[in-house]
Formats: sequence, C-alpha cells, structure tokens
Amino acid sequence: MLHNIVKVNLSSLALNNYSVYFERCLTKKISATLGVRIMPNTALNTTLVGVRVADLLQSDNNNDYINSNVNNQTFTLGVRFYTGHKPGARGFYTELYGRYGNFGINYPYNYTTGGKDYYIPVTARYSGLGGGILLGSQFMISRHILMDIYIIGAHYGKMTGSLDARADLSSMSNADKQLLRYDLEGLAPALNNKQIITVQDVDNSGAKGKIDGPFLGVRALGFSIGYAFGGK
Repeated sequence: MLHNIVKVNLSSLALNNYSVYFERCLTKKISATLGVRIMPNTALNTTLVGVRVADLLQSDNNNDYINSNVNNQTFTLGVRFYTGHKPGARGFYTELYGRYGNFGINYPYNYTTGGKDYYIPVTARYSGLGGGILLGSQFMISRHILMDIYIIGAHYGKMTGSLDARADLSSMSNADKQLLRYDLEGLAPALNNKQIITVQDVDNSGAKGKIDGPFLGVRALGFSIGYAFGGK
C-alpha cells in the first residue's frame, strides 16, 4: 500500500486556478488531505469558462461582470473515508473538509444618472471560513499513477470583507448618491432578507462598504491526476 499521494487538479485550470493536493493514508481506508489553490490576478474574460460565458452574454447590455479581474488563495484540510476491500486510498469516498479562502475582485462598474456616465472601479476584498462534504471516487491507473474524480460536494460558512469604490462624484446630487448606494448593495443578492453588501458611506470621492454573508461553495465534476509513493 502506497501511503502518500501528490495530486494536481486539472479541471481547475479552466479558471486559471492552480490547485495541488497532498494525501496521506492514516489507516487502510482513511486518509488526511491538504490542498492549496492559487488564482493569480486574472481577467475573467480570458479564462476558458469566461470566454464561454462572454459568448452567452454578448447580446446582453449588462455584462460588465465578465470584465472583472479576480484572484484568490484557498487552503483545504480534510479527512477521507474510502469504501472497498482493497487497502489504500482507492474506491468511492466521503470527505469531510474545512476551507479557508481569501478573495479579491476588481469590477469595472459603470453608472448612469442625470444624463451623465460615471466610471466607478469597485474593489472587493473578503475572506471566508467554512466546512463541507465531498463525494468522489479515486482509482489507480498504474502502479503509481491515479485519478481522483470529484462527483459532488458543497461547503458552508462565514464570509466577511470590505468594498471600496473610489471615483469623483462631486457632480452627483445627494439623491443620486443614495440611488448609487442601493445599486452597489444590489451587486450581491440578498439572502434571507439580509444584505451581503452594506454601503456605509457615499460622498464626493466615492463609496465604502462592508461584506458580510455566507461562505458558499460547490465542488462538482472535477478531476485530478496524482502520483502515489511511499510504503509497499
């Protein structure tokens, strides 16, 4: 039985994410996992998924989201329970995991009021901590090479952060600034009648706000290739 596995998530490359996992067998059918994922500052419309979404939105006049730049770093720690009679990290599994992540979004926000257009670059920074469950299957391709397929999973937790939108709003009326506040808060949908974005102040130099909401994530139909070593 080979005790150690190093894996690279191939499916995450479609979003310009670089994800590496280390897995260590604790018993014959239980293992611990540690994962690191890094997404450097990336324009969404340059990723494989982003290009496809841009094609779908090409007739939509409100598709500024796809022009955003995003970045993130996440750390995932989990425990896997495998089925099957063969020893080692192979077979169908259930993984219980915790995840911490830092995220950044730079959104080119365009706002029109009173017959005037305002370009307001919005920067959001937030972090999240949560836990979840993942179902999948891992199998050996050869003596040392294996495939890990994530079937379905999800996590839930707490997310907090800040929003900053700096621009010259000196020509905007107070009434329009109030409407801008509502518009910025609407960039993220409310959940259970609770705003995720709360804009605290809008003045002549822009807007500031806070982010407070659930840390939600779905893991589905992903796959990794790995190398197993150590042990017999």
